[in-house]
Amino acid sequence: MKNLLVVFAISALSLLILSFTGTNNQTIATNPGNDVSFEIPDDVQAIINNSCYVCHSDESSSTTSKMKLNFDKLPEMKVGKQVGKLIKISNAVKEGAMPKENFIEKYPDKKLSIEDSNKLTSWAEELANKLGGE
Repeated sequence: MKNLLVVFAISALSLLILSFTGTNNQTIATNPGNDVSFEIPDDVQAIINNSCYVCHSDESSSTTSKMKLNFDKLPEMKVGKQVGKLIKISNAVKEGAMPKENFIEKYPDKKLSIEDSNKLTSWAEELANKLGGE
């Protein structure tokens, strides 16, 4: 009986681990009433994880940053709100307002390269247009 429980526990743990691993780490959510998926490609997700997620996620200690933008909540928002947030992301990155200067001073490795800035703004603009029906 004890061996059966061990085998069951290992099997359940293996299935759980397999469900969290995969070849594609995109965040995808479909909103009711809209047949367009909210997608974050792996290369864009890597940029977000490196330069944005520290302040703009459920894990952040900054309540203000989380309230302005929370990447963990973005796929679940209504389409209109997603479009607005995506446009704000694009504008903030283009203007050099994000990541903030004082954050970059503390964590210089979080600074966006020109390539990463372009990739992030292109993704945000393209997805905003796609979700907005343009």
